[in-house]
Amino acid sequence: MKVNTFIVGAPKSGTTSLHFYLQQHPDVCMSEIKEPNYFTAKEVVKLYYDVSPVNSEDWYHSIFTEPTSRVVGEGSVSYLFYPEVAQKIYNYNPEARILIILRNPVQRAFSHYLMDCRLGLCDISLEDILDNPLKYPHFYQQFIELGMYHQQIKRYIDVFGQTQVKVMFYDDLKTDANLFIDQVFSFLALTSQDINTVVKNKFKQPSITIVAKLYQFKWLRSCLNIFVPKRLLIMIKSVLFKDGKKPTLDPSIKRKLSEIYKKDVAELSKLLSKDLSAWE
Repeated sequence: MKVNTFIVGAPKSGTTSLHFYLQQHPDVCMSEIKEPNYFTAKEVVKLYYDVSPVNSEDWYHSIFTEPTSRVVGEGSVSYLFYPEVAQKIYNYNPEARILIILRNPVQRAFSHYLMDCRLGLCDISLEDILDNPLKYPHFYQQFIELGMYHQQIKRYIDVFGQTQVKVMFYDDLKTDANLFIDQVFSFLALTSQDINTVVKNKFKQPSITIVAKLYQFKWLRSCLNIFVPKRLLIMIKSVLFKDGKKPTLDPSIKRKLSEIYKKDVAELSKLLSKDLSAWE
């Protein structure tokens, strides 16, 4: 078997929702492990997320329960950033289709930062990270550099060609999820299907302070995922976490981020022949 469809990024741009939407289609088999990170196994273990990537081909192929499906896919958002991955995927399957969702890089950076703070992985101010990239290289990479899309997208287009790469936008997903997924189905030569387009990875906040403190311990989260039945875990999370309003980004930090991304957004706009002035 060969995996033939890859959601490669960008992080915090709706990739979890897209994975969920695709796996509802009867002709699609998405990986049981949402982010196997098979093609970035050596890179992601060096990050601070304590990731255990799928690091052998046998293991990788075993996480697809219906390998004869028309579309066999996975979504590892680490695949977009690292320079060698596009060629690695091409060497594995030159016929692969590549799905990419892009989000306003300023919004994406702040969303990623908030997530890592909520997980207890970062307790440094975003302003300090912006002002000291050499002191906090991994944070700067994850929050800032991942939003430098131009070269990341160009690599995939250069390797796979325009026809095998579909670049989409988070704002379109938010505006009309049904139209968005129909366009994905068309790109993958799948029939249109009515699916549940509920938003995944919606921003939530702990209902009480002690929950926020406990949730920062990765070992506790891992134990809950291993030993607590899935339905019970969903029920527990619905009680302990509530939909919350995202904190707002300080205007001065927003200006700094906008300036950082200004040139890259202009280059991306030319590459994709798309007006991205709204991102400015």
